[in-house]
Amino acid sequence: MKTHLAKFILILSTVFLAAGGMARAGAEGGQPHMEAALHFLQDAKTSATPAQALHSAKEELQRAAHNKRGFRIVSLEKIDQAIEAAGTGDTQKMIEKIDATIADVHDAMAHSPGSR
Repeated sequence: MKTHLAKFILILSTVFLAAGGMARAGAEGGQPHMEAALHFLQDAKTSATPAQALHSAKEELQRAAHNKRGFRIVSLEKIDQAIEAAGTGDTQKMIEKIDATIADVHDAMAHSPGSR
């Protein structure tokens, strides 16, 4: 009897651990285009060719789900402003726009359906 109870508890524990891991993976990895955009935005701040990274970030945001309550659109507008600043050599303005875009992307991720 104790052996059956121990096996049952072991199986039940394994199921709960697996379910918790899958839920956590879904919550963390549910917005791959937004996460990729953040990566490109961070790279643009230190890149010798920031416009290239900014264009990649913009492409990722365009591919992202359109359920971000307007934050994704605002982020796209700010990326365009950062690209323009990069083109004119205004590094300070470019970094300000990138930082603002990063904040907007975080807001977009927080306000999309299924976020915490």
